Amino acid sequence: MKNISTEQLERMEKSEGESVQMGFYSWFLKREKRGQLTVKVQDPNKTNALLKRNGITYENMKDYTPEEIAKLLEVDALVSGTFETNKPMSEGASIVLGALVGFWGSTNKAVMNMYIHNAADGDVLINYNKALNGTIGSSTEDLINILLRKASRRIAYTQ
Repeated sequence: MKNISTEQLERMEKSEGESVQMGFYSWFLKREKRGQLTVKVQDPNKTNALLKRNGITYENMKDYTPEEIAKLLEVDALVSGTFETNKPMSEGASIVLGALVGFWGSTNKAVMNMYIHNAADGDVLINYNKALNGTIGSSTEDLINILLRKASRRIAYTQ
């Protein structure tokens, strides 16, 4: 982190955010194709283009209500929230720890706080907050899949 400039960090954060957004979309799309999702999910490329065209950025998004954003995107509901990851222990350290004491440490951690807002009035239909520890070899996409599988039990749109 010492050798990363502010600009590089911002690019990394934006890239990671877009990867998480695509991971969520991919998860929903798979369920839609299996007939396990009762709604259509908008492609993030369309979402991002519409937001950009209307001057909505990550920095100013909090200036808009969920109803305003949903109306702009022409959707019935808006999925939003935060997804944070960190890496408390390297995979090498986890392997050494496992070999020495029989305990495999967490190699990555994800915390998701997801909201689904009704577009008509902005009411929160669903709020799901969950933290998850990853293991050796688990990726951000793996953690997204696990978290969304758990969240799907609380989402009325999934079967």
